[in-house]
Amino acid sequence: MLRWFWANLSSLVLALTLGVIVWVVAILNADPTEARELGTAVPIEYLGLGEGLLMVGEPPPLTGSVIVRAPASVWEQLTPSQIHLRVDLSGLDEGVHRLAIEPGLDIRPARVDEFQPGSVQLTLERAVTASVPVNVVTVGEPQLGYRTAGQLPSPVSGVILGPLSLVEQVVELRASVNVSDALQDFQQEVPLFPLDLAGTVMEGVELDPQTALVSVLIEPREAFRLVSVIPKLEGEEQLVEAGYQINDVTVLPTVVTVFSSDLAALEILPGFVETLPLSIGQATGDIERRLALVLPEGVSLVEEQSVLVRVSVSPIIRTITLARSVETRNLAQGLFALLSPESVNIIVSGPLPTLNALQPEDVQVIVDLLDLGVGTHQLAPAVIIAPTDVEQESIFPTVIEVTISRTPPPTPTPTP
Repeated sequence: MLRWFWANLSSLVLALTLGVIVWVVAILNADPTEARELGTAVPIEYLGLGEGLLMVGEPPPLTGSVIVRAPASVWEQLTPSQIHLRVDLSGLDEGVHRLAIEPGLDIRPARVDEFQPGSVQLTLERAVTASVPVNVVTVGEPQLGYRTAGQLPSPVSGVILGPLSLVEQVVELRASVNVSDALQDFQQEVPLFPLDLAGTVMEGVELDPQTALVSVLIEPREAFRLVSVIPKLEGEEQLVEAGYQINDVTVLPTVVTVFSSDLAALEILPGFVETLPLSIGQATGDIERRLALVLPEGVSLVEEQSVLVRVSVSPIIRTITLARSVETRNLAQGLFALLSPESVNIIVSGPLPTLNALQPEDVQVIVDLLDLGVGTHQLAPAVIIAPTDVEQESIFPTVIEVTISRTPPPTPTPTP
């Protein structure tokens, strides 16, 4: 047997080799290996940056492209998160460095065939901090007759963090505040911007804090003064007598700026000025008029010479009680009806002018006797009101007793 084995060893080795080749070919045919470029960009990770160092200058690439070779079955499971491009920054100091990118895969069997870029160049610089003053600049102008008296930021200085080459160029933290049309002191939170000596905003540094609360002081100029506007209305009693009332009065603008070359005239001026009279006695609806202001001699308005006055007028709503006789409708021919009671009281509400003008025929009370025969019936009267802005609130009594007979009711005998 041993002699046969040695005599046929070469044939056995050849058969085994051929079997392995056939097995490998079968495996490759069933699960072929493919080289593909990943469809999405792969993030480049920068690891191990030393404490106190920053990357400055032209930023290095953040993503790269990768071609991976792997069996088809692996491609079905492969995700972008399993592919890595890394740059090791460990042990580096300040200066310019060119570093190789190292690819990596979290899945087997697979390998990275090709990747771009192959290396990166970056500059490292030591990070520093500095305290820089906050300077406030105002934009625009306060309302005519006023000026900016001062501005105070909080905090008065801030801390900047960044590379030494950038931090040493920052000379101030700029806070811009808009004071356009301001009439009084105010506070405003505004962002801070690091500026160099030329007034250019410096990028690449961090601020703490990033905003400042600025208090702005506004004061009137010597020959100007701010006063309120009061509309002067006439005829309010006449308006009420006619059944109307004032709901609201507005004036635009509510305050005006006046000026005078005579400072004494401004000092004795009260804190308000009145408009010319506006008559509202005949009003039956809203009124809108532009009116001039009554100003002392030597005092003038800075801007418009009139104000807009709006007066909202509406009818006064009242309730009244009316007594009305009850009328019958649709009584069959040859029958007679006796009502008890023959009149009712009705409470109605509506605009006072309409109520004052009501006529008897404007409010009627009716009982409908359609299809009713001889006998006694209890019926609810119906109230018909002609004016559409008058509403019925209640009626009493709510039921009328109606006796229907074939003979006329006896004529009541007058009480002696």
